Amino acid sequence: MTTFLLNNGFMRLIYLIYLLLFTVIGCKPQQNMHSPALVLVNDTELVLQLDPGNAPVETPLLLKLSVVDVEKVTGELTGVSMYMGRVPLTFSKTNEGWQAEFLLGACSDPKMVWQLSLELSYADEKKRSIKQQFQSSWR
Repeated sequence: MTTFLLNNGFMRLIYLIYLLLFTVIGCKPQQNMHSPALVLVNDTELVLQLDPGNAPVETPLLLKLSVVDVEKVTGELTGVSMYMGRVPLTFSKTNEGWQAEFLLGACSDPKMVWQLSLELSYADEKKRSIKQQFQSSWR
């Protein structure tokens, strides 16, 4: 009988320790998943923003381009920190300018550096290339 009580008490102790650890590990403060938009380019001709600015991986991201007299925008993302393939960007015209929604894949680098390459085609047939780097983040 004493052995049973000791074993039963020991099992309860193990259960309480497990429950305490589970509670402590699970009680992490909530991190703000969405930071304000990050301004990648801001000059006299255009403003380019990434929303959300912390660029969480595997989450829909939005590039917003405010510019005048642009007829077409094409672009792509490539990994700088490590090879992640090529992410093509499809821009659509909006009332505020141009925008492209996309996802970034997760990798082993929590602060992966990406290269954004854009080609703007203006109404007067001029072209402008933009290259800008930014970091993604794990959730």
